[in-house]
Amino acid sequence: MLKFLFLLACLTCLPALAQGYEAKYDMLWSAGLTLEAEATETLKKNGDRYQIILDAKASIGSANETTNLLYRPESGWRPLDYSYTQNILGRTKGRHFRFNWNTGMLTWLHEPGRDELPIPTNALDPLGFRLQLAHLLINEKDLPKTVNMLDGNEIKIYTISQGNLEILDTPYGRIKARKFILTEDNPAPERSFEFWLAPSLNYQLVKLQKRDKKRLFALTLKAFKKAGTP
Repeated sequence: MLKFLFLLACLTCLPALAQGYEAKYDMLWSAGLTLEAEATETLKKNGDRYQIILDAKASIGSANETTNLLYRPESGWRPLDYSYTQNILGRTKGRHFRFNWNTGMLTWLHEPGRDELPIPTNALDPLGFRLQLAHLLINEKDLPKTVNMLDGNEIKIYTISQGNLEILDTPYGRIKARKFILTEDNPAPERSFEFWLAPSLNYQLVKLQKRDKKRLFALTLKAFKKAGTP
């Protein structure tokens, strides 16, 4: 009985996101061709590691992002590896990165001849970044002013700006979410990176819009359930 109570206490101390979830989004991806699809993001625990996957499929192509991570209650999320694969009309391309924390080096596995790079302080991948931001917000910790994040084939430094709470109309329903903006140094006017996180869903992603000239990637929440719920 004591062991059971101890296990129950440990589980209830875990933040909701660390217990896993499944979220579904309407996705719009425009890069020459326009791809509309349903995207599913899942977070699952596997031993002492977690895996978050964002997967989208449509008639003309598909896209997949996958990150394996560690979670520590005191510090939050740390990526171990990150991969991105897309297939449009039979053409496949992808990227795969490994965070070697023991050596402190980042490896481009899809470019074997490229030199490793010392991992910048608190570097994150795109999926792990949102988990870490939610961890800080849930625990009412100060947000960093900047973040080192994988973007495309490089690590970029973004400034994080926190906006107001807004009421958004989504396929999931009307929901209150806080807006965040990521800005690069010397930003080009045709580029923007905005997203909204919902406090009522433990700061789960509700909406995202990333523009780069004529390219657009957008997600809008349509369904959400925690691990273990029907």
